[in-house]
Order: sequence, then structure tokens, then C-alpha cells
Amino acid sequence: MKITFIIITRDRRRMIERLINSILKARLDSLSLVIIDDSNAGNFIHTRSFLQSQSVPFKQLSSLQAGRSVEKTLEKMNLTPKERKFIKNCTGLSPPFCGNVEQLLGVNKLKSGLTSSGLRFAPYSPARNLAIYYAVRFFNPEIIFFLDDDCIILYPEKLESQLRLMGTKIDQKTIVAITGLYKDLVVFEQKKLSQHQISRQLVRTLRGMDAFLRKSFMVETERFKIMPPHMLGGALILSKEVFHIIPFDPYVARGEDHAYALDLKSFLGENEIAIRDKHFIVGHQREISQNHTQTNVLRDIFRFVYSHAKTGHSFIPLFIFRWLFASIVQLFLNPPKYKQSKNELWALLFLAPRFAKENACRFRRNITAWKSFLDQSTI
Repeated sequence: MKITFIIITRDRRRMIERLINSILKARLDSLSLVIIDDSNAGNFIHTRSFLQSQSVPFKQLSSLQAGRSVEKTLEKMNLTPKERKFIKNCTGLSPPFCGNVEQLLGVNKLKSGLTSSGLRFAPYSPARNLAIYYAVRFFNPEIIFFLDDDCIILYPEKLESQLRLMGTKIDQKTIVAITGLYKDLVVFEQKKLSQHQISRQLVRTLRGMDAFLRKSFMVETERFKIMPPHMLGGALILSKEVFHIIPFDPYVARGEDHAYALDLKSFLGENEIAIRDKHFIVGHQREISQNHTQTNVLRDIFRFVYSHAKTGHSFIPLFIFRWLFASIVQLFLNPPKYKQSKNELWALLFLAPRFAKENACRFRRNITAWKSFLDQSTI
């Protein structure tokens, strides 16, 4: 099996080294690495030196470098204008969120689409799609294995047997995608809250994020969960039959792994399945930071409103009420964050519904462009 490991990272060179060392301990044949590395120059060069010291083929490049390559490749391709625009959305060349984010955060337009506010608002899907493009172009893998930079392969000696699940059958259907679990998923930890954390926890409860994740990652007694409701981007194995036809949705502001699970349900063939294997566990040592709390809340608003529109559900009044109430509670409990609460309300009631209405059908209508793009990308 030709396997390419894909890692998206930024300024975590020690974590990257630890992760790659754990991958190499598995002693897999036909192994390659694609690293989308948006680190500063010093960390980028340090990681490059580390990769060069390992006996494994690799491609390390920033989102900007990868995007420029895509631009040059697109110029030579036979795609319709709509298909070309969709690929630019998928790879961050034309982020769909720019206007909305500028209204919310007052961010000035920058020269490059790849460094614009829209890509910073939703960096995950474009980065993953850029990595798929590079993996296909240079390594043509049969399997792509996504790992987050804050993860580690806990049991390298078992990794080969995990990969051998790909292509086997369950209920007379072929496994074409596998996801797993994190060992130390933060949302499962039960901690006693201090007094100053109570208001923040109240808002989180009203928004229902913890409950949503707990339900998504509930582990059944059986080893395999067929077509899981959530897939972990940091523990995700995709066959060529999947990554070659389904990109990560560029209109999803956050939770691209959950969106991918929804897309698998829509686009997989009748004889294909995705599974979650509770024996597939990666170590996860996430660095907890509050630096982007406001942006993440806005991302979640766009994410859920868009997902409801995309899957055919109406814009659920209960969802509006919960988030509306949470923003109002936040406004009274924390008056200094008036502007943030106002942005959340504006996004919830106007910008996110408008964005969802404009884009909900575009992914389904144009998804075939992704296969055409990859077919013409292979060297």
C-alpha cells in the first residue's frame, strides 16, 4: 500500500518531530509525508532539517506556496469557469468568507487571497485540500492518513493491522474510510470550575457544544461504528476511492471533519462504508488557548447554520434561540465584550443565514470538479 501521511502545522516543531518519530516506528513500506507548514521562517527551516535527516520522501510547504502551485496548475487545466472557481474555493485561492469576516471583525482586505481574512477565518478545509493535491501530484497514494500536529501514534506496532482494514468488508460493504478516537479528548474531562469560569461555562452549555461532541464521540460496545456521525481530522484514513472524489468542504468555517462525515453519507456508493474503530486511538495533547475564542464562536455559528442548510434541514428556531440567548447572557455577564456579543448576534441573525443560503448547494453541484482537478494534477 502506498500511504501518504498528511500533517497541517504551524509553529509546533517539537510536536511535529514527536509525531513523525511515532509514524516511523511503524516501519511501513511505501511511506511518504506531506506537511502544510505555516510556521515562521525559523521553525519552518528547523522542521525541514529534521525531515531531511529522515529516510522518507516528503513535501513540506506553506499554504501560500501550495496555493501558487495550484494557480499554475489550474492555468493548464481544461475546466469550466464554475469548476475553476470551485477549486479556488477548495484550495483557499478564493476564500468564500472574506466579505462576511470583514464586516464582523473589521479586517482590511489584503493583497493575496491566500493570506486574506477569509482563509484565516476558515483555514482547515483549504489546508487539507492543498495537502491532498500535493500528495496526489507527487506520490499518487492509495491511502491518505490525516494526523493533527498535536497527536501521536500511540501503538505504532498496530498501525499496519489498522491500515489493513481498508478494503475489507463489513456487512458485505467495502471499508473506504476509517476514523478513530483521541485518548485524552478534552471535552470528556470533568473539572471543578472556579468562580470566574461559571459564566463562561453557562454560555458553553447554552450553545450545546460539549453535548454535541459527547454525542458524536459516544463509543458503543461494538468495536466498529458504521458511518459515524463525526470523524476526527487527526485520526482519519481515506482510500483513493474517497479522497479522489470528495474534498473537504470549503464553505465550512470550522468542524471540517464533522462535515466530511456528512459528505461521506451523501456521496459514498451503495457498497462502500466509512467506519469508526474504537481500537484506533491516537494520543492527543492539545495546547489549550483562549486567543481565538471570539473567532471560534463566529466560526461555529457559520458552521451550524450552513450545515443545517446544506443537509436540507430548515434553519432550526431552537438553535437560533439557544445561541441568541447565550449571546444576550454573555452581553449582561460581561459588558466589556459588548462588541463581541454584537458580532455574534449579527452573524447569527443575518450574515450566517445569508451565507448558507448562497452556498448550501454549491458544494454538491460542483463536487465532480475535484476529481477532474486531481486527475489532471498527477505528474
